[in-house]
Amino acid sequence: MRKTVAFVALIVAGCTQGPTSGVAPAPSPPAGLQRAFFDTYPAGLFELAADVCDGPARTLSRPRRNQVFCAALPDPNAAAALILGYDGTVQDLPTFVTAFSGESTAQGYLVTADLYIRVPQRQGGAVLLRLPDPEVQAEVARVLQAAGGRLL
Repeated sequence: MRKTVAFVALIVAGCTQGPTSGVAPAPSPPAGLQRAFFDTYPAGLFELAADVCDGPARTLSRPRRNQVFCAALPDPNAAAALILGYDGTVQDLPTFVTAFSGESTAQGYLVTADLYIRVPQRQGGAVLLRLPDPEVQAEVARVLQAAGGRLL
């Protein structure tokens, strides 16, 4: 997943310009979730996020123009550990989820990048694991900034 995020950062960095105005800081979001403000709709960010979600064991979902969800299956050992450690089920395997969603505001556009592990439960529902990884968080921040966003 780190390679995927880094790849997106490199592509986006080559075709965008940096921010020009400030936005008031917001409280720190939960681990795995980051927000950035854009002056206009960042079409390139959503398209690249969808393009990167290509390959075996990955599933792309685009419920709306401003939402991209990429679910990737972990390797068998990691999947087994997640199932056993979090009362999961083998009928619906755990996934690593990368999600980008956006909403229009009066001042521009707000994008949320969310990273988590989804472990479906035997009794229904799912546990969402948000494990802080400073290296991955820094890569996602670089992607958002390279696309023209200002981190909140």
